[in-house]
Amino acid sequence: MHKVMLSYPLFGAGMELLRKETDLFVSNDGDLRPYLDRLQKADAFITRNVHPTKDILDNCPSLKIIGIPGSGYQNYDVDDLTKRGIALLYCPNMNSAAVAEHAVGLAYSLLKWIPSDDAEVKKGNYGVRNRFNHAMLSGKTAGIAGFGHIGQLTADLFHKNGCEVVIYDPFRTKEDAEKLGYGYAETLEELASRSDLLSLHMPSLASTYHIFNRDVFGAMKKGSYFINCARGSVVDEEALYEALTDGTLAAAGLDVMEKEPFDMDNPLTKLPNVILTPHVAGVTKESSEAIHLKIAKTSLELLDGVKVENIVNPDALVHPKWNGLYGGKK
Repeated sequence: MHKVMLSYPLFGAGMELLRKETDLFVSNDGDLRPYLDRLQKADAFITRNVHPTKDILDNCPSLKIIGIPGSGYQNYDVDDLTKRGIALLYCPNMNSAAVAEHAVGLAYSLLKWIPSDDAEVKKGNYGVRNRFNHAMLSGKTAGIAGFGHIGQLTADLFHKNGCEVVIYDPFRTKEDAEKLGYGYAETLEELASRSDLLSLHMPSLASTYHIFNRDVFGAMKKGSYFINCARGSVVDEEALYEALTDGTLAAAGLDVMEKEPFDMDNPLTKLPNVILTPHVAGVTKESSEAIHLKIAKTSLELLDGVKVENIVNPDALVHPKWNGLYGGKK
């Protein structure tokens, strides 16, 4: 029976499969160090947001799989995992629609001030309706920064809600945008200057670190809105705070921040014009059921000698720890 360790419980059928078919341990902790003895015995480690360091992996020579019930694996050194013979499994494009819906949901919440109105009405302040600070989404220009799978779905939803859409993506062309009836920006600053609301969908890479800086926020329209359902490291949070407090931005909706779980001493968490959600954009019942079952099922299949398509680094399988199961050395 394969030994599997989870950082946190999975959802639905994926969790039931692991309970039934494996020797399972769930740490329920963001710190792996107290459970190193368990990880040392595990064949697979499935983790939502706890990433083993290289020092920890040095002490786990038997570990064969790290499984991610999601699409982001930028926190891992893939070359290092390959050298160790650790297969990195992930689940791309399975929660894209959920993230796109969340981005548009944040847009509605921001423009309609839904959380603020809810809080005021529950305090007995029905007169809050006289602030006249609500805005319509229809007729706005929605900027989409990053036009991958999630960015495309988000753009489509904004377009169907009556928005003019403008995209920025260095890997897309003006012709790509125009075929869909969208505008195209050559730079992030241009996108910012044209957008009434800007939705970020760029990956966390060295090239995107703090790419949303003072120059970009300074180019945004006065009273515009900013949404981030991508990765926190893409945004310079000091620059974002300044834009939210100097009147450049009316409000922001953040599903991600640079430090997660969120640092509650971060001044962004104190602002009344910021809506926070806990990196939950892609975590719906429907998407979690599908993703968690996939990562559990494919992890067991790979351990049993069945090739799977959701492996980031197939070269890891030639490592001797796989005992020749996939053509490598025994």
